[in-house]
Amino acid sequence: MATLTKILLLSMLFIGTHAGANEVFSWKNPSGSTSYSDVPRNLQPAQVNRMNVRTHSVTPPPAPAAAAANPESLAEQQQKLGEQIARQNKQIEEQNKRVEEENRRREEENCQAARINRQFAESARVNNRDALIAHYDGDIAKFCH
Repeated sequence: MATLTKILLLSMLFIGTHAGANEVFSWKNPSGSTSYSDVPRNLQPAQVNRMNVRTHSVTPPPAPAAAAANPESLAEQQQKLGEQIARQNKQIEEQNKRVEEENRRREEENCQAARINRQFAESARVNNRDALIAHYDGDIAKFCH
């Protein structure tokens, strides 16, 4: 009885593996005859019909998605890409101008602060007044051009 169950299990295992291979590819040869295979012609499924073995229904290959979705010519695509790059470059230039203006404004603020600090150092009554004046003179040279 145990050997019978083993034989049944093994046979069901082999039957199950063959049931998964339910798709067949078909195509017309140059001579006009139809060929059938479990592997697509030249390993390119887009060039062959699919046939379901169980239902015997034939499905044609899918239409090329790139050609249907994008009917523009190469020149039109390049023109659009060029326009997109030009817009991006313009945005980058505007952003660079804003950054330069912000840097210029900060430099003017730093220059003004250095001059105010220098004035306070001149009127300060501290022991290291000469060192403070030299330090703020360096700041003025750095920020005021």
